[in-house]
Amino acid sequence: MRKENSVLPVLACAALAAGLLWDPMGLLRMALLCSAVHEAGHMFVWRLCAGRWPRPQPGLGGFSLHGAPLSAGQELAVLCAGPGANFLLAAALCLMALHRARYGVYFLAAVSLCTGLYNLLPFGVLDGARILENLLPARFAGPLYRVQRALLWAFCLAAPALAFALPLPAAARVAAILAPGYLLAQGRAR
Repeated sequence: MRKENSVLPVLACAALAAGLLWDPMGLLRMALLCSAVHEAGHMFVWRLCAGRWPRPQPGLGGFSLHGAPLSAGQELAVLCAGPGANFLLAAALCLMALHRARYGVYFLAAVSLCTGLYNLLPFGVLDGARILENLLPARFAGPLYRVQRALLWAFCLAAPALAFALPLPAAARVAAILAPGYLLAQGRAR
């Protein structure tokens, strides 16, 4: 590991530890669970497509998968599997809540649904952007990138503005500020 990057994992672990200590509603734990389900969906479909498990490589914003080369159709299936896993978890939790309603189950279903939808946004390193890249011909790469950048900046300005304009709890406002910040940070790291 290079010396200048060695502080990032320490900072990420410290932020995670602080977040877990001051998370009275359990939102961070639920988000981590939904993220794990999301990544497991990618890995499971990769295993089905390639016949072996990928090598996950942790990064600041999640995991990247490496291993056997995939065809365009297989890569599209792997990309769709993460949000699909979140949607399946949300549906299963809603069915479970029908039999025994609990606030935590509904909340976890909502977090899973939001995780899947967020990852389908067509920005930066999210699955939605990669899905679009796989579906569109290569000649549209330049215009697609420019449209994505414009939409990303619009999203980054609108999300915090709406968070403060709408009557939301403080935790939701913080999430509305962090989500665009995450996308901008990932775009610079790309």
